[in-house]
Order: sequence, then C-alpha cells, then structure tokens
Amino acid sequence: MSTPAAPTAPGTTAGTPAAADPVPPGWLDRFDDRLQRHRPTAVLSAVLAKWYDDGAGRLANLMAYSAFLAVFPLLLILLTLVEILLVGHKGAQQDVIDAALRQFPEIGSELRANINGLGDRSAVFLVVVLLWLVYGCLRLSRSAQILMATVWSVPREALPTFRRWLPRAVGFLVVLGVGFIGGGVLSGVGTFGGLGPASALVGFAASLGVNVAMFWAGFTVVLSVPEQGRTLWRGALVAGAGWTVLQFVDTLLVNHELRHYRTLYGAFATFIVLVWWIGLGTLVTAFAAELDVVVQRRLWPRSLRRGAGRQGASSDAPGRQPSTASGSGA
Repeated sequence: MSTPAAPTAPGTTAGTPAAADPVPPGWLDRFDDRLQRHRPTAVLSAVLAKWYDDGAGRLANLMAYSAFLAVFPLLLILLTLVEILLVGHKGAQQDVIDAALRQFPEIGSELRANINGLGDRSAVFLVVVLLWLVYGCLRLSRSAQILMATVWSVPREALPTFRRWLPRAVGFLVVLGVGFIGGGVLSGVGTFGGLGPASALVGFAASLGVNVAMFWAGFTVVLSVPEQGRTLWRGALVAGAGWTVLQFVDTLLVNHELRHYRTLYGAFATFIVLVWWIGLGTLVTAFAAELDVVVQRRLWPRSLRRGAGRQGASSDAPGRQPSTASGSGA
C-alpha cells in the first residue's frame, strides 16, 4: 500500500522545496526607509554613506596632523615678521599676535608664552625651523588636496604635477593665513567690542563672513575639479559656519578637555588638546566637502546600510582614490 504524496505549495513542482517566507524588515530597515522619505534626512544619509566609502574621517585626521606640524613654525615666522615690520609698535604687535592665537582658544595664551621670535636664534635653529616650515606646509597642502581629490573622485593621473601644484600649495597657505588672522580679529569684537550687547552679534556675523570666504577660497585653490557647473558655496557655507560656531563655544569645549588631559598628561595636555581642536576643524571641513558633492551630483537618496545598493546616480568609483603618500608628485 503506497503512501499518498504530500501536497505541494502553490507555484512549485513536485520534488522542489517551497521557498522560505521573506524576512520581515527590522527596525533598522524601517528607520532607514523613514530617512529616505524626506529630503534633509535623505541628503544627510547619503553624506554619511559617502563619508564611510571615501574614508573621509581618516583623511581628515591626516590633515589635522599635518596642520599640527605646520602650526609651530608658522607661529615662529609670524612672531618674527611682526617684530620686524611693526618694530616700536608694541600694541600693534600684540593685536596681530592675539588675532592669530584666538583661533586656538584657551591654549593660545600658553602657546604665546612658550613661543618667541627668531631674532636672537642661531643660524642652525633658523635652518631647522625653515625646513620644518616647508615640510609642514607642503604636507598640509598635500593632505588637503588628497582629501578634496578623494571626495570629488578625481583620479590620481588627473592630479597636477609638483611644478603646477606648488603655486596652489602656496596660495592655499596664504588663504589660510589671511583668513585665520582676519577671522581672529573679527571674532574678538564679540569679546572686546565697544558696541554693548550688539558686540557679540556683530563679531559673530563678521567672523562668519570671513570664515566662509576663507573656506570657499581654500576649496577653490587647493584643487581644480573639471566639472561643468560645479559650485563650492554650499560646502564653504557649512564649513565656515561650523568653524565660526566652534570659535564661539571654544571656552566650554577646550576647558573641559584641558582639565581632563592635564590630569593624565600634565604639561603635554596643551599639545594633545591642540591636535584635538585642529581635528575638529578638519572633520567639519571634510563633512562640508562631502555635502557639496552629494548635493551637486544628486547622490541621494541612498541607504545607510552598507549592503544596500546605491539608489542615486553617482559618478564615484571605489578604488580610484589618490594615494595619500605625501611624497608623491601631486
């Protein structure tokens, strides 16, 4: 006596196992789906996804360490130039130095106490400082170029040669120097201005304008991206606004970090907090650049989940990132 065959599922043939029921979406899928329904959150989701794809956090950290290398020789050169050009004008000298150091809240006074000009130094010390300055500045410009090239998906072979890149590196450093001193002067209006309650507002607005212009000029100078209709004002506005806000909330942030690190590292706390502060600025810069590309190329909506396919049209190609080696011909 034969055993009756088991009934088959609809849409299947005998001997073929029935398909498993689809897995219902989890809370992460539902959350990601909600993000894609609204433009602001969809853009933010696409920026974060591109951030992870590009390794922007690592590139921003490299830029921060390069900036740290350039800070001390730049301050030495600034102090020396101020002493030479404004000889006999102690008040003007102090104003220029304070404007530059105001970009480094709370730790600026400690830097000023430990850094003096080069007027009475030996020739060997001068040579070391100049070599350090050249290396640090070139490393900073190169790191900024690598960051922008990676964000905009510029292939390595399209980067300028060293001879053509060198003027851009110098222009980038000039932009940073003018912007830092100008922004420091105007941010000081909020603290020392004589406009009463309006001083803080005027200082904030003026510093914001200078910082936005500085980032726009820096983005423009450091790398030329051959893309028709490319605009940089969005990234410059976000980066300038972020850096301005950091300047005006600096006391609370830096004091907290200084207290923590002084307990652990003593005199080295100033240098650790300086790297941390510069790192905040480079992270803001990288985020602003990523936002610029996402909006410019309409790379949204895009899922935050790494396994999900890209939903927006994109010209980014993984594996085309330029080398981060500082000695390569940029």
